Amino acid sequence: MKKDLSHLKKGVAMLTKKFNKLFSTKNLLETLELYKKTKGYHETKELIANGAFVKSLEKGFVPEPMSGFEIPKSNGEMRKLAQASITSKVVQKIIADALLDAVKFNDKSYAFRKGKGVLKAVNRSKDFLKKYQYIAKADVDDFFDSINQKKLILILEKVIEDKKILMLISLFLKNGMMKQNEWLDKSQGVYQGDVLSPILSNLYLHSFDEALEKRGIDFVRFADDMLFFAKSEKEAKKNLAVATAYLKALDLNFGEDKSYLANRHDGFEFLGLRFKGKVIEMDNERFQKKLSTLSKKTKKKDLLKSIGFINEYLVGIRHYYFKVLTDKHQLLLIAEHIDEILVKKIALAKKSKEINKKSKFIQLLVTLQDFEHNTKEEKQRHAHNLVARAYEALTLEKPLENAQKQMTKKKRSFLQEQIKSSEIILNRFGLYISMSKGKIVVKEYGKVIQTSPVNWVTRIIVMTKGVSISSNLILECSKRKIDIDFIEKSKPYAQITYYNVVSNELHLKQLDLKNSKKGFKTAKAIVKAKMKNQINLIKYSSRYRERKQPEVFEELERCIEQMEGISKKLKEAKDVPSLMGYEGSLSVLYWKCFGLIISEKEFKRETLNAPDAINQSLNYGYAFIYHRVQSALLKTGVNLYHSFLHSSQANKPTLVFDMVEVFRQMVVDREIISILTHGQKLNSNKGRLTKKSIKIITENIQERLVTPTKWRKGKYKIVTIIDEQALELSHVIKGVKSNFKGFVGRF
Repeated sequence: MKKDLSHLKKGVAMLTKKFNKLFSTKNLLETLELYKKTKGYHETKELIANGAFVKSLEKGFVPEPMSGFEIPKSNGEMRKLAQASITSKVVQKIIADALLDAVKFNDKSYAFRKGKGVLKAVNRSKDFLKKYQYIAKADVDDFFDSINQKKLILILEKVIEDKKILMLISLFLKNGMMKQNEWLDKSQGVYQGDVLSPILSNLYLHSFDEALEKRGIDFVRFADDMLFFAKSEKEAKKNLAVATAYLKALDLNFGEDKSYLANRHDGFEFLGLRFKGKVIEMDNERFQKKLSTLSKKTKKKDLLKSIGFINEYLVGIRHYYFKVLTDKHQLLLIAEHIDEILVKKIALAKKSKEINKKSKFIQLLVTLQDFEHNTKEEKQRHAHNLVARAYEALTLEKPLENAQKQMTKKKRSFLQEQIKSSEIILNRFGLYISMSKGKIVVKEYGKVIQTSPVNWVTRIIVMTKGVSISSNLILECSKRKIDIDFIEKSKPYAQITYYNVVSNELHLKQLDLKNSKKGFKTAKAIVKAKMKNQINLIKYSSRYRERKQPEVFEELERCIEQMEGISKKLKEAKDVPSLMGYEGSLSVLYWKCFGLIISEKEFKRETLNAPDAINQSLNYGYAFIYHRVQSALLKTGVNLYHSFLHSSQANKPTLVFDMVEVFRQMVVDREIISILTHGQKLNSNKGRLTKKSIKIITENIQERLVTPTKWRKGKYKIVTIIDEQALELSHVIKGVKSNFKGFVGRF
């Protein structure tokens, strides 16, 4: 493939306007009005009006340095942005508009262009998918910061006639940035957040677009996010290779983690959407973020300001998602989430006496511009319904947890889908799992039964004998930090994972801590957290039994009182054996309560070779979270065999046993209680849980692991809390943190 793509730039039209005409006083003043609320507006207006600014442009204008800042990306990394001064914005805006009017881009480029945009990019993609079966999805790695400035100037020289304008652009490209009182030079790339950057990035990739066009490749490009369409997997692979080669000629590369081949029926993601067959919906992460944004942005606002924010927020939803989603269920969930927010705001306003009249609430609520209620009558009915719900909640003197429960129920399927798509469970004899063309493939007797893009998967769980795994897959999993867990008869027996290599110094510190007063304090913190979780779960489970099961309720209350008494005595423990004594006494009462709650008064807890389905279910659930805790600890570099609570055992990772204690009740016991008290059956056959029972338990625990849970000063997924607890323990061992505080679930 030839590297010289200059012949492909001939199709770009010229900007023939002269410098003086472009930067007339009239044009500068009109453009300045776009930045009326920007700092320096009045001073800049005066400079333009008296001619001083025009003179500075003609005689050595040098832009003020950029102001650097960062914002978080969805993947947890930080996106570097730059803020230009108001004078730079005005000049850049004039150049950008002139270039947009003069230059003709490829029809398949949709970002930063008049008459194009994200909606048309999606519609064009839908059209292509009618005749193509396969796509190659690609994203340019670090696009804006990787643009070669010299090559960009060569392109601009063929586009801009007046060299003065070209000089101005060169100044903006080379403009330094001030970040934390430090001057940073700019030798490569263009600033994200700069007014000129979008048009410059499109110009830079114009030759790339034209090269693909000449090769007859159908594609859709939105900035650095692209789809290449093909009729076969082979053609899709070839298209991606061609695009990669042309991109390299521009000193750019596709990001490996965001580039893959896909069949339209298996699905792929593009512009925040999930395409699968004929279905288009928001990807799970984007959907959850939409709900989270609504909650966060309205949290400290009153009812009036919340309605104002929601109306602004819904403009984007209405103009994009409302038009492209094939199934409106996600939009309905957003609408329900908005209703819950408004009900809470109404209740708060009523309770604080900020608003006392229903008519005033109705007057505010009919201004809501939601999806479902368009006519005056519909808006009135909706407003009355919201007020009625808020008043009912206040009358019952209950917090608005009921509203949250309804929302949680509606989100249940999405949470399950989220973790299902990231975890592959192998539970049948004869399955074979391997790696093929960027995907993890599961076969049963030679027939493909499941495929998942490798970058979606976070964990593989083998739950039976007779499963085969390819060595290529194991290698790829180790590179991508994907754990492979092995469970048999409700017991974890092996794990393939990755770990941080550490020095002996950390392990020696851990051993020293284990044998110190601080180590005993850590053991006590683990037992204390476990006891609190046991008590909290029994309290939570007994709440509604006073009326329906008064005798059971009274027995539970007596047990809770005894459990709390034992918990208070924990501070008297002087060594680990006494700790274990208190823990054992409380656990006897806990399992007695557990049996009462599930209506099995004779229930006895058994761990080894449990004969009944309930104990088998508990053991399976503990095995399910065991490897997650082990993975979290391994990643911190601690020694799994130096524990604080459990006695050391040959070839037993007793530190994992310590940490699992903290999570058993709120992850596993809670879900087993929920299953059994909601009419579902858990059965076993010949000492093994049935497949149906395993499926029920797995789905419930998976959902619990990704459900936001109250912890400390926020809400976090339990999978996140497990990682945080492991990290906190490692910090205590290293001496970075003084004390360990175990996770305590709250309701």
